[in-house]
Amino acid sequence: MEKLLLLLVIGSINISCNSQTDLERLKFDKSIPEDIKKIKDVEKDDNGTYGLKSYRTNQLDYFKFGEVNFSKYAVPNGYDDAYSDIYIHVDNFEQNNYLGFSTSITNDKEAEDLLNYLKKKFGKPEERTTGLENGIALVWELKESKQWVLLEQNTENTRDHKKYLNTEFTIVKQGTRMLNSKNSEWLTVLENFKASSSPKKYNFYKNESNILRIRL
Repeated sequence: MEKLLLLLVIGSINISCNSQTDLERLKFDKSIPEDIKKIKDVEKDDNGTYGLKSYRTNQLDYFKFGEVNFSKYAVPNGYDDAYSDIYIHVDNFEQNNYLGFSTSITNDKEAEDLLNYLKKKFGKPEERTTGLENGIALVWELKESKQWVLLEQNTENTRDHKKYLNTEFTIVKQGTRMLNSKNSEWLTVLENFKASSSPKKYNFYKNESNILRIRL
């Protein structure tokens, strides 16, 4: 009897672990997994940053990205928007073909793990600034896999003036335009992202025989 109970416990743990959707494995232009649509509080939404048709939830413990596990999280004593959530982007709500995802991560440890993993996986990104103190914006344009990988990270304050990292992370199929538009005059997601950030600036000057580069 004890062995049976142990096997049941181990089995339930394995089912729980396997129930996570690995976002890194999702394929563009394929219907999203039914498990995503069955998450308890998931809702159809097109009010995200890029206005894309999406399935939205704050149950991030159902998701991971490669080696990085996510969790449902709200910042202690944070403002109303200080929580993690995710938008799974689709072409429409009939075919539900996958276009990418955007997630807000407010857990500092998960944000740090994600950034380290992205650099290990995709190499050196294009570095940009958000205009906010210590804010960063990173871009990977991956032609082989036809995806844009975008990350913006800023420091935010809680109600009691403690600081935390707010990380906005997006992977989207190259060519995707705002509001799922097919009109070539509309901005792409990448163009919109770059419009809200600026390239890193460097100041060059000579010091004796060496040229020093100072990041502004």
